[in-house]
Amino acid sequence: MKTPEPLIQTLYSSPNWRERREAALALGRHKTHDAKLALIDALNDQDEDVIQAALLALGNVGDEEAVDHMLLPRFLNHPNFQIRWATLKTIGRIGQFCRIPDIADMTNDSEWIVRNEALKLIRKQTESILEHCSPESARRLTSLLVDSNEELHAVIVDALQRVGPNLRPFLRDVLKTGGNRAKKALALILGQLQDRESVPLLLDLLQSPEKEIRKNAVEALGRIGDESSLPGLIEMFGDPNRDIQICAASAIAKIGLAAVPALHEKLHYSSRKTIHRNVLYTLALIRDPSSIPYLIEHLGSTYFIVRRSAINGLVHYGPMAIEGLRNVIRNVKLPMVDDLLDQAEKGETINIRVRAIRALGALADHRAVHLLKRLAASKEPAIQISSLESLAQVGCSCWQRCGAMAVFRELRIAPDVELIIEQLDDDSENVRLRAIQVLARGGKREALPALLRAVADDPNENLRYEALRAADELAPADPSVLETARNALNSPSSSYYLLAEAARVLGRTPEERNIPPLIDCLKNISWKVRRNAALALGNMGVMALPALIERLSSPDELELESVVRAIGNVGALSAVSVLEELLAKHSEDSLAYCAARKAILDIRGKAA
Repeated sequence: MKTPEPLIQTLYSSPNWRERREAALALGRHKTHDAKLALIDALNDQDEDVIQAALLALGNVGDEEAVDHMLLPRFLNHPNFQIRWATLKTIGRIGQFCRIPDIADMTNDSEWIVRNEALKLIRKQTESILEHCSPESARRLTSLLVDSNEELHAVIVDALQRVGPNLRPFLRDVLKTGGNRAKKALALILGQLQDRESVPLLLDLLQSPEKEIRKNAVEALGRIGDESSLPGLIEMFGDPNRDIQICAASAIAKIGLAAVPALHEKLHYSSRKTIHRNVLYTLALIRDPSSIPYLIEHLGSTYFIVRRSAINGLVHYGPMAIEGLRNVIRNVKLPMVDDLLDQAEKGETINIRVRAIRALGALADHRAVHLLKRLAASKEPAIQISSLESLAQVGCSCWQRCGAMAVFRELRIAPDVELIIEQLDDDSENVRLRAIQVLARGGKREALPALLRAVADDPNENLRYEALRAADELAPADPSVLETARNALNSPSSSYYLLAEAARVLGRTPEERNIPPLIDCLKNISWKVRRNAALALGNMGVMALPALIERLSSPDELELESVVRAIGNVGALSAVSVLEELLAKHSEDSLAYCAARKAILDIRGKAA
């Protein structure tokens, strides 16, 4: 090995940059004071390759004093990324924790090799601190949490999580006095450490104006699972931030069955719809059977979000909730309702009428709705108020029945088909709609006759359409379903959406007798009816072609367009000549011309 003196002389005086570079690298093997000084001086060399070599050599020398010379902006921010990389490499070899903030920004460097080296250096320095496991080392780590660099922040948090079990008291102290960024990080760390002594401090953080701090405190309390945190967590159901409300529900659910009584009590004493929604959501997560009656009760809430939360919650309970839900929709025809209706309308005194009206509300029988609506317009204040209150009770009962059947629909079960069929006669259209949906999804063919009766008899056109859809879903291509669809097509009272659905149903079963009513649908004013009829006739194939060609003489532009579209759906090459004749008779901007041109292209495309 050469002695350092000639190398130092070469480093100072050689005009050749390669010689100076080699001398600098060689001096890295001599850990003498003179070699170190020469390498430090070489950091001012005119050539960047020599500077890089001097930096790497200083790393081999290992003198911490040399770091001060490297932490200058001219090295850390040097335009040459190799010098930036060499600077970090050398600092990493020498090692000095107090310099981490100086290099934190380099984790965002434009060159990946520099970013990678900066992260390696930060991790190495934090690992060396963890070896001490002292309050001083934790203080150094937590002091860096205020830095805005996300990469550095993640490394420090990871380090504190590992060092935390030995430094919990100190971490709690920092949680009291630290800044917002430190509190946000330490809340999660103490939660992961399941530090029960930090519960009071975390509860205090629930009042922070910073939503991230509140959210992390909630998550931490959930991880710790201490029952003393329940009141504070339940109060977070009223937090203005929805994410925090959901976090609070998850945190309480982790505490488990111990939280159920407090949640039931909150339902009883709170009137806020947001609170009710979140409590019901949490009860669903816990899945304690004692909560099922509370969920069923709130199916009749006047607030949609509460009813939806109760439905979703009962779906979570699954078969456990079926018996309670069956009781909700079980209609009890009480003979005294007729007497009460008579007393409410014609009672001898105001008090008798009011008591009868209130009794009707308590029974929640829909037969009282029409009378109660009339009485709600009464000039007598007591009659008016009691009628409105009873109407609200009847309405809530209706929502309860709707909600119960919505649960059955989501579970795809009809636990008592006869009971569900009874709901098809309910005064409420919403109840009848839910009953139709349950029967469709319940998958029991015995419900088919009742659905077909609803198609024919229900006074609501939309429900007739829904019943036909349900019947077709329950028993596709069943002769009775097809006959009902034909009757709907031939009925002058059928709405356009019922006609469209009937055309769709018939189109899946090619029969010659279905062609005439489908042809008639091609001149319907509704585009949806015409489209479904055209598709249905296309599915009939060539048997529908003569009737379609006959209708090409129609003067109605909309009907003609639909007829041409149906011919295109049939796809028979024999129809091309007829369509070409049609092209010659119509202008290029007409609906019939555009439809015919497309139909010809479709037919030829299919043939090809």
